[in-house]
Amino acid sequence: MAGSSQEDKTKLEVSIQHECLPSILPLELWSSIATMVASNSIEDLFNMQASCRLFAAACNSDAVYRHALVSVLPIGCFLDYSGMPAMTFLRRCARARNPAAMLCVGMSHLFWCGHRRGGMRTLTEAADLGDVEACYIAAMLLLSLGDKTDDEVRRGFEFFCVVRDSGTVERCREVFTQVFAGPWSDIPPANPEESVSCRSGSCRTRGTIGDDSDLSSVACVQCLAEYEVRKFLGLTAFK
Repeated sequence: MAGSSQEDKTKLEVSIQHECLPSILPLELWSSIATMVASNSIEDLFNMQASCRLFAAACNSDAVYRHALVSVLPIGCFLDYSGMPAMTFLRRCARARNPAAMLCVGMSHLFWCGHRRGGMRTLTEAADLGDVEACYIAAMLLLSLGDKTDDEVRRGFEFFCVVRDSGTVERCREVFTQVFAGPWSDIPPANPEESVSCRSGSCRTRGTIGDDSDLSSVACVQCLAEYEVRKFLGLTAFK
């Protein structure tokens, strides 16, 4: 009998320990763990969220959605996810100020839904948070839209400098070349023949850079931005 009683006690302790282990840790700690999970794998985040109510609550915080690894998804993924739960997830991440999600949602608003003002605001906010692709598309739009203001031109230069300094101009151009290969609503770009960037009277390269020019010796950031804008306007969506 004594042996049986001890065995039952051990089983009870194991059962209690198994059932209560998650609850003995504070929710804030599980949320921190969920944030680390989200920053490494969206799939693992979903699995954790679906495992139990405690983990579902831990995963439902702005910090988790802000750090979710949305950057692994294609920028134009909203075309595939429109009306699906995945789009709800992206919007939730964007509300938590996840830069990559804000880029996707901003692109959706601007190019697909035609919400130009809201889309541009979301894209520039993502750029302000340091997303390089958002900096590129924000710079190209701010420097090419026909009714741009001097402040928008200034911000366009600033965003372009971020991309240029990171050495990712060509990569970003390739990314958006693929993005704009899909169906998009029209937005009014500036006339490609119009000088949209360089306004310096002392610039030696202003108006002299062609499509085949060697850019390695060009020091004027405004001229480099103008060249990139011409490339951007030549993408499929604007032809």
